[in-house]
Amino acid sequence: MQGYRATCDNIMKLSANLGFLFSDLPLAARIHAAHQAGFDAVEFHDQPQSTPQGPVLQALAQTGLGVIALNTHMGATLGRAALSQAEFAGDLDAAIAAATALGAGAIHITAGIGGQPEVYLAALTRALAQTQCPILIEPICPQAMPGYHLGSLAQAEAILAQLAHPRLKLMFDWYHIATMEGVAAALAHLERLAPYIGHMQLARIQDRGDPVPDQMPELPALLRCARDAGIRVVGLEYRPTLPAKTTVAQLRSLIAAL
Repeated sequence: MQGYRATCDNIMKLSANLGFLFSDLPLAARIHAAHQAGFDAVEFHDQPQSTPQGPVLQALAQTGLGVIALNTHMGATLGRAALSQAEFAGDLDAAIAAATALGAGAIHITAGIGGQPEVYLAALTRALAQTQCPILIEPICPQAMPGYHLGSLAQAEAILAQLAHPRLKLMFDWYHIATMEGVAAALAHLERLAPYIGHMQLARIQDRGDPVPDQMPELPALLRCARDAGIRVVGLEYRPTLPAKTTVAQLRSLIAAL
């Protein structure tokens, strides 16, 4: 991700989260669909670890889209980093291999439901030691995922401070942060935490729907704040009801007008 940021211009880029978008298609076809919709890049959940990579690599080469990030194994527990050191070790190896093969810019360590703080910290330490790739942690709101181990922004900040590693970064998902903190506070957090943010994701707060201006009155202020914070790539991780091309076009018009 850092490399992608370094090579792009100052116009904010849009990344398609292929865990949510075009999910009725095989993974390689999702990449082509993202390109046709006008996205600049893609990001994954954990699909690359269970999908033949040849067609995915071919689709990336044909479209010219870069890979912003991918997740470690999710499964029924939505990750295992806080649950089992033994199982996470395999999950990490698979994620690193996929990230290396696909040129992913970062790896998101999924914590899981429940678990123990010391197990999670050990998992993050292991990840930072095993790869030079930036490592992302994402606080997820209890409203969307009850019991998820990393369930608050304050908890994520404490981990960032405790480990104090330059490659450990925050995944700032607007839907989760604004649901937990409220719009005004989330905007202030975005500005305050800019140096620690490795990636930002976007969806409408009410229902994780399409992030379009007429349904998100905070969107101009949010994108302006993100731009001023130095964020040059925004991932769209939402449940679509509009054609993706429509959402991308509306966001591009808004970004151009900032």
